[in-house]
Amino acid sequence: MEKIKCAVIGTGIFGEIHVHTYKTYDRAELVKICDINEKRAKEISKKYSVKYTTDYKEISEDKEIQAVSVATPDFAHKDIVCEMLKNEKNVLVEKPMATNLKDAEQMVKQSKLSKKILMTDFHNRFNPFFVNLKESFDKGEVGNISFIYARLSDRIDVPLKWFTWSGKSGPHWFLFPHIVDLVIWFSNSLPKRIYAIGKKGVLSSYEVDTYDSVTAILDFGKFYATLETSWIIPESWPSIVDFYFKLEGTKGRLIVDFNEFVNKISSDIKKQTFFPFIVGYTPVDDKPFGFASLPIQHFIDCIFENKKPIITPEDGLINVKIIEKIIESIEKG
Repeated sequence: MEKIKCAVIGTGIFGEIHVHTYKTYDRAELVKICDINEKRAKEISKKYSVKYTTDYKEISEDKEIQAVSVATPDFAHKDIVCEMLKNEKNVLVEKPMATNLKDAEQMVKQSKLSKKILMTDFHNRFNPFFVNLKESFDKGEVGNISFIYARLSDRIDVPLKWFTWSGKSGPHWFLFPHIVDLVIWFSNSLPKRIYAIGKKGVLSSYEVDTYDSVTAILDFGKFYATLETSWIIPESWPSIVDFYFKLEGTKGRLIVDFNEFVNKISSDIKKQTFFPFIVGYTPVDDKPFGFASLPIQHFIDCIFENKKPIITPEDGLINVKIIEKIIESIEKG
């Protein structure tokens, strides 16, 4: 079987999941990785036995490579994605597609010109918890949507310790794409009005100029959705992620609460009790286990089988547009 030759640009926490998935998927062949941080590039290169570069144009100019994952920081997608598409690469880009509508529009335009796949990695569409709920909803088991409430937040160590670029993003760009997409995916409709409020203060005291928290109301006419996100959960909190989703229907309700479905580890050595989030990505027998790898494999399957992904370029574009309008509402009051 001839494999799809792949590359990954950006080898941070989530970029490594892409690397591991391509390395172990039987339809993919990982050819090269790229990171501007040469120390990190060398580390991943050695760990997965793959060539590395610090210049993404080496990947765009490599005619052998057919598929590229772009897992660079939130704000640094457009130039790389457009470069790959111009050079006839299929592209899987981490959410958000971009952090402004203009960049997202250019990416979608380039995908149409190149006639190559451009897919945003909304991996919760592959999360078995949400897949199960969506099947129930589509069968009409809970009636029509009355309202949706969704909350996705991180502990404060994510913006303060995980990244150096947190001030160029925020919980609204880093976390909202997931739950905004879930609402659009479930409802198959777009909001008519948006109202939002956001607060700063805690993160800015650490010289990270972004929102601590944002709450948005998306009014769809026949129903509404309330979305919350925060980047200031105390570091003492046992879980890195606080994720809750509720769809209240006219004949029932659907709930996913990741605060309940947890492993619990109590360690005197670490002097803490913590809840590892294992369902997204956990290596088992040197292979990736969890729903985070499924959209990456789906991306490869679409190239391999010459079919369209379930996530369209417009899905990524709409996601950016809604979040940009949320920010506009905050700024304009």
